[in-house]
Amino acid sequence: MSSVSRSRSQDEACLVPTHDTRFGQPFERVRWTVCALCLLLLGACVGEAFPTPTATTYPPTVPVTPVPLLLTPIATQAPLPALPPLVNSRSSKALALVNETLVTVNPDSDSITLVDTHALRVVSEIPVGGGPRMVATRDRLAVVTLWTENAVALVDLDSGQVRRVEQVCALPYGVVTDSRRAYVSCFGSDQIAVVDLDTTDVLYRVTVPDAPSGLAISGTWLLVTYTYTGTLSVLNVERTPFVVGSVTVDTDGELSRTILITPDGARAYIPQTRTGLALISTQYMQDWFPVVSAFDLTRMSGDRSARLTLSTLDHDANMPSDGALSADGNLMYVALGGSDAVMAIDLATRQLVTRIAVGANPIGVWAAGETLYVLNALDGTVTVIDAETNSVTAVIPVTTIPLGAELLRGKVLFHRASAPTMSDGVISCATCHFEGGADGRTWINFRSGPRNTAVLNGAAELPPYNWAGDMTELHDTIEDQIRYVMLGDGLITGDFDATVSTIDAGRSADLDALVAYVASLEAWPNPNRLPDRGLSESARRGMELFMSGTIGCGCHAPPQYTDLQAHNLAGSVFSLEIAPAFDTPTLRGLWASAPYMHDGVVQSLPELLTRTDPIHSVADVLTPEQLADLVAFLLSL
Repeated sequence: MSSVSRSRSQDEACLVPTHDTRFGQPFERVRWTVCALCLLLLGACVGEAFPTPTATTYPPTVPVTPVPLLLTPIATQAPLPALPPLVNSRSSKALALVNETLVTVNPDSDSITLVDTHALRVVSEIPVGGGPRMVATRDRLAVVTLWTENAVALVDLDSGQVRRVEQVCALPYGVVTDSRRAYVSCFGSDQIAVVDLDTTDVLYRVTVPDAPSGLAISGTWLLVTYTYTGTLSVLNVERTPFVVGSVTVDTDGELSRTILITPDGARAYIPQTRTGLALISTQYMQDWFPVVSAFDLTRMSGDRSARLTLSTLDHDANMPSDGALSADGNLMYVALGGSDAVMAIDLATRQLVTRIAVGANPIGVWAAGETLYVLNALDGTVTVIDAETNSVTAVIPVTTIPLGAELLRGKVLFHRASAPTMSDGVISCATCHFEGGADGRTWINFRSGPRNTAVLNGAAELPPYNWAGDMTELHDTIEDQIRYVMLGDGLITGDFDATVSTIDAGRSADLDALVAYVASLEAWPNPNRLPDRGLSESARRGMELFMSGTIGCGCHAPPQYTDLQAHNLAGSVFSLEIAPAFDTPTLRGLWASAPYMHDGVVQSLPELLTRTDPIHSVADVLTPEQLADLVAFLLSL
């Protein structure tokens, strides 16, 4: 969980005091000094200019056989040509409307639900497989991404039967369709998978930047957003799909799970979260800005003048997860995943029309004429809203979430920012830990110094906690973050001090539930483990090196790949502070946890293993080929 936020907008950030917890209790920190530096260096402190893209050579589109699921580094900038108007577009969503049938994904129930929107009743709930995330349709065929199965399910909506489950790529997330194909964003393998809807064959996998998520398609053009950056890519999919280029819309954007194109095809909107001004470094500005970023499709560039900074319209706005446009393109409806609400915004005036309370963790919104349908993932319901009166007309249960009461309560709290006990209204645990992972950022607003956001998946079984290893109880760690990072009131009633040995388990039912949920988070499937074959040959050679003991990896012994001890890193060039020791992090899941070290100063494993660092460098004892093998093994764990 990351840093402190009190600001109301990116444009106001220079004038608004915030809280800093680096020295124990919060105190007011006015940011005039930083803003002066911004003004001197860049001339303004109201937002970054959009950089001119530089040319990039992209790897070619790869036919499906053979295709090892390996991460491929790629530059994120390439010039974008002018496109024809992108009209009649479709966006990747967690729900879809086909005639009078609404299709919803139910992530915890491993199912989809069909709802008769005329009668406002459930027609059927269909099991589809593990972790459905998004759904798209072609006629009466639904294509559902299955996060935990690396697959898509093709479902006949008339018969209510799963036609086929097809393996596509690592951690499939978004999906859109045209008349021939489905296009799937492969979060784990940095690809767009192209599936033939008639044969269900995977035709191509196109290499794209890291962690693709949101998709929108119009004619032969496909737009892609990314989970951890404000990058937008354009693909041509007329014949053999290929990347035309990429551009940065918002340099510090993240959690970009969908992209909306206006009816006239002139502009695209991306609901996302910004994590600071990013004028120099994320570490200078410690804030979250829920926004809807704008991209001018006529000029192929970001449009700051049209950006919607949601926190200026409503301070308690967290995690914009999806959006929908009215038929005339004048209104936008934004689902706030951490605030249990939908905002209606007039795009001409950029003013809030209304805020409508919905269920827990809304992840999808669909506009159909004068009716809105909002999918509430952690209620298992759909909220029906009359868009003329902005009133809720019905709430339809679509699934019974199979989690136990304690786990479900914990998951709701993990995603909720609107409860005063959890935060000041602008941040939830999920803001920094999407799907239990990490946001790839280093934050300075911690009492002990700059801290790289840690992955939570599987972390509960590896005490002690925090980078400093200074807490032995997960309850202490989480309550401490809630109070001094998220600025919540805390889940424990009464005195709390994480530095004393008092056992906090059992003091709060809500804290017990939140801890239980965090402890239940499992590691993501690793895209570097080849299907049905385990390790690659390079990784096997790297494993032999690692296990030989000749390169000094004893602190990371299997099976946990950590000794659960703290070690003094004073001799490391990567230590930016004076600290007695740091907890040995596990090596499991390294493929998804960059940057590395407690202060996030190492961007890649080759950098860590070859820089002049007496603790981690193996440059003097390994050949370049051996180093590549060792990295391949570490990335396969």
